[in-house]
Amino acid sequence: MSDTVVLYKSKHGTTKQYAEWIAEDLRADISEASSFPGGAWEKYSKVIYCGSMYANSVKGLRLLARYHSRLRGKKIIVVGCGLSYPHIVETIQRIVNGMAKQLPKGLHANVRLFLVRGAVCYSKLGIFEKMILKMLETTLRKRDPNTLNPEEQEMLGALGKDFSFVDRSMIQPILDYHKKL
Repeated sequence: MSDTVVLYKSKHGTTKQYAEWIAEDLRADISEASSFPGGAWEKYSKVIYCGSMYANSVKGLRLLARYHSRLRGKKIIVVGCGLSYPHIVETIQRIVNGMAKQLPKGLHANVRLFLVRGAVCYSKLGIFEKMILKMLETTLRKRDPNTLNPEEQEMLGALGKDFSFVDRSMIQPILDYHKKL
């Protein structure tokens, strides 16, 4: 049995893919977050939670908030899977600020955030998700193209069709950080 568990909440499968890669490389246990038994927290000293990101928010953090007393003293990694570049400081700060609102202070202080890039398959999207992407496209098209950063330019070129930024090498910083714990 491993001292690490990888939990995930995935709507379209991309977050699950990253969770599986992380669990495989770490030889960690893995579970879909909603089916993880509440009494199993004691078995692990490290918890990696992988969740989809929408509007700079990692979905499913309520699970960690609900069990915050059982997570005291554990090393916690949160992996957000979305479309944003994982190295843009402003993006990371917005997500960290959002996590601070979702998690109790004592728990939030012990969490390390990593971002990985996901994918879009338009046939799998719900109407709400399609509306959000259409609004993003409209907003970007209204701006002067010379003011778009590389992430926005790439996004504008990809919107309206299926695309994937999924890359197994994106988990390497997570694996490296885990080794140091």
